[in-house]
Amino acid sequence: MKTHILGLALSSCIVSLMPLPVRALHLSNNGSGQVLLFPYYTVNNENQSLISIVNSTDRGKAARLFFREGRNSRVVMELSIYLAPHDVWTASVFSLQAGGPANIVTLDNSCTVPALKTNANLPALSNGNRYAPFSNSAYTGSSDDVGPDELARTREGHFELIEMGEVTNASFGSLSAITHGFNGTAPACQNLVQAWATGGYWHTNPQADLAPPGGGLSGSVSFVRALNGTMQMVAADAIEGFSQSILHTRPAQGQPTLNSYSGPIFSPPALVTAHVVIDGLPVALRYSVDDTVDAVSAVLMADRLQNEFVTGASVGGVSEWVVTFPTKRFYTDVGAARPTAPFPRAYALVGGRDAAPVDFGGKAWARTGREIPCVASIGGPQCESTAPAIATALNWAANVVTFEQFTDPSDAGSRILGSLLKFDISLDDFFGGPLTTEGAVQLTFWDEVVGAPTIAQQLLRPDITGRRLRGLPVQGFWVASYTNGQLTPGVLSNYSDAVRHKFRRALSPAP
Repeated sequence: MKTHILGLALSSCIVSLMPLPVRALHLSNNGSGQVLLFPYYTVNNENQSLISIVNSTDRGKAARLFFREGRNSRVVMELSIYLAPHDVWTASVFSLQAGGPANIVTLDNSCTVPALKTNANLPALSNGNRYAPFSNSAYTGSSDDVGPDELARTREGHFELIEMGEVTNASFGSLSAITHGFNGTAPACQNLVQAWATGGYWHTNPQADLAPPGGGLSGSVSFVRALNGTMQMVAADAIEGFSQSILHTRPAQGQPTLNSYSGPIFSPPALVTAHVVIDGLPVALRYSVDDTVDAVSAVLMADRLQNEFVTGASVGGVSEWVVTFPTKRFYTDVGAARPTAPFPRAYALVGGRDAAPVDFGGKAWARTGREIPCVASIGGPQCESTAPAIATALNWAANVVTFEQFTDPSDAGSRILGSLLKFDISLDDFFGGPLTTEGAVQLTFWDEVVGAPTIAQQLLRPDITGRRLRGLPVQGFWVASYTNGQLTPGVLSNYSDAVRHKFRRALSPAP
């Protein structure tokens, strides 16, 4: 048994009637695929982020894991994971000190390159377990961006897993090397480390003992505060049909990326297809392979998202939303050399701080269905009419929207996740009614009213037919915690939960 460590308008008639390829890029409907997008990790506020990655197939897997800091999605930890058939890999991301870097540790025998568990060159915890600190090298020195350089920047962000291929025994016995013995013996992981060393068979030919990716990977991340006795688990979003070619590369090269698509290619011209469900019907959108990331963004595009909130003092309610843009860096990073659409601004200094702000509108309803007239924000527009206030304050790749936490100091982390990448919302009744403590909120990334100046008409780049998806490529969830001290005198009960956002996918009016 594995040990957990504490610590997603129809197309034109011509296009819609064409047969669709079986292996087009799309969001998986069963949670497994070739690419896993995890919306968040954190080690703030005494949280540990527990990771579980599952290979549900009877074939070996080679995958690359990237942890990305939350401001500009720069890589802070990169790791290759090799999974035996039906293997599960678990790890914990944790912190040793306030303001220090995030670290990763595993008690798992599954193979990684570089090695973690058995790497004598890594620092050790007091119990002897080896761990690897996250690095700031991708945003300092010659890679410097406008964000802070401190290691504390590694403490929260998002991460992704990309399958590079299926491991075989064709020439060098790699599948046997990563397979756990029935008597409990560990895999021969050192064989893989040596395969990447100078003169090793993967150093010479990275495709040796590899077949094209086949999917079947799934994963989750859990946020654990041991002293509070709370845990919230969120499943990764899975993308299927990402690649039909081997993507196996040397470690620490920053490859493959979400722009490394090698799926069904139509020639001429060379195109990549993304399948999106809109109003219950499938739509096939085709993009140039030079803009592969647009196909990945397409399956994540939403013009609005909705979820719940609870802030009532009687139940000790605290609510926070994670809103992550996993492909944002391809459009906003100053080193990306790409147009910004669908994002309106590049990552730069804005008002003295680093940001790539995106526009959104807000609406809220109480549990009774009564619309809350004002959705205001600290530092943003205040309510002067019954129209919802608008703010441009989702500044980063990973954002945490908090509710009624505006009395906290600006440099204090959010109350559950400890996020410093936060944006607070206040839900006030414009007519002087009581503060609403529970209900639903909707964030909109698209102007519903033609000509309205408040929200940018954010649109993905057009596919080859000129069709454009509305909004932004987004994922995330609501996390809630409750404290009950009324059950038994002297007994304090804590509860927590995580619920994924609900999204609306929509095409813009035909050009």
